[in-house]
Amino acid sequence: MALQNQTDPQQAAVALAEAVTRHLSPGTAVEVTDVTIPHSNGMSGETVLFDANWDGTAHALVARVQPAGPAVFPRYDLQLEFDVMRALGEHSTVPVPRMLFSEKDSGPLGAPFIVMERVDGRVPSDDPPHTVEGWVLDLAPEQQATLYDSALSQVAAIHAVNIDAVGLSALRTHPEAGFDGQLALWEKAFAWAAEGEANPTVEKALEWVRENRPAGAESAVLTWGDARIGNVIFDDDLRAAAVLDWEMLSVGPRELDLGWWLFLQRYYTEGIGAPALPGFLTATETLDRYTELTGVEVDPDVVAFYEVFAATRLSILMHRAGNLMIQAGFLPPGAPMRLSNPASQTLARLLGLPAPEGETQSFAGNR
Repeated sequence: MALQNQTDPQQAAVALAEAVTRHLSPGTAVEVTDVTIPHSNGMSGETVLFDANWDGTAHALVARVQPAGPAVFPRYDLQLEFDVMRALGEHSTVPVPRMLFSEKDSGPLGAPFIVMERVDGRVPSDDPPHTVEGWVLDLAPEQQATLYDSALSQVAAIHAVNIDAVGLSALRTHPEAGFDGQLALWEKAFAWAAEGEANPTVEKALEWVRENRPAGAESAVLTWGDARIGNVIFDDDLRAAAVLDWEMLSVGPRELDLGWWLFLQRYYTEGIGAPALPGFLTATETLDRYTELTGVEVDPDVVAFYEVFAATRLSILMHRAGNLMIQAGFLPPGAPMRLSNPASQTLARLLGLPAPEGETQSFAGNR
């Protein structure tokens, strides 16, 4: 979900009917109804839910729309996301929605978009955080454990994908591949997000990351990027029904995902002052379980490095989000979120840096 939804549901119904007709049902009238735009998760592109009917059959579909205006991420490649999700759906055990078509023309919805089949289920909320309120918090500990293990199993499954066999070998030479590609991406992202404003915490963290990169060869697996429980649809049995949100995908070290996973777990507990959920694994238990699932032992110190890198990257996104929320009127001018937020405060603690000044603010509860 975007920080601020911009798509008009009535206009979207007309545009989607035209696009679905052109891509999936040429010559047959398509009726689009029940267009809704959720407002609960994430900080990226808009998600549009809709029903489409043609040939007497109803289809529950989803459109993911690239931001048409100011965005949280410096770049979006919906076509790449579409290609990767389609490859996974056709050639792997990773559960993803069935991809239907990619629309590169900005005309229909004001920006490129992709359309996929809708997957029924529930998604842990970011706003309000699932560790504070909602259905995940209400689960019994053993149910939380089932949910956690099912989601972590998808990280293992993604890392087990044979990149070449599924037709994604081009990702190996993508400019953002590997640690070097990721570091270059996020250094550029920080310069773009900060707009010349100093951010001492992020600046010190990037310096630390450059100076402390792990020695030795790194693995080269398909990485999800935004690897977290809030990007999984769960069925009624608390099993993963679909893995979502691939904006940050790449080929790189497996620890890139594991560090992000653990930091987001830390963010939604320590970062916002919420207790850990009793059914969720600790960091050490998570890495042990990952080894059980994959047969690959990971060095906790290397994962700890990538957790700092994850905290740095999320702090960069929060700086950008803080500026966007001021521009949108969600926060007053000069609001400290861009510098002082749960990510940057936690990052400072991880590195023993001075705490960012100002009230700690987040997008949660402010949209």
